[in-house]
Amino acid sequence: MLCFIEVKGRRGTGFGAPAEAVTPEKQRRIARAAEEYLAVKRLGSPPCRFDVVAILESQSGTEVTILRGAFEQPEDGGRRW
Repeated sequence: MLCFIEVKGRRGTGFGAPAEAVTPEKQRRIARAAEEYLAVKRLGSPPCRFDVVAILESQSGTEVTILRGAFEQPEDGGRRW
């Protein structure tokens, strides 16, 4: 399994939770980058997964959340994971 991991951090939730920053448009950009990576490295079609690591800092400490399989490749074409 080849994992493409987006890491998002926030100092508080004033602008939303870190994982909320991985919008559908951002997901499409990540999926396109993954396609390009696979093509450049000539890796073929290995099983892939998109994960998000969300880091939230607050006065009480740092919280790290790992969201495995956070999203699928967007429906607008391309490879199916």
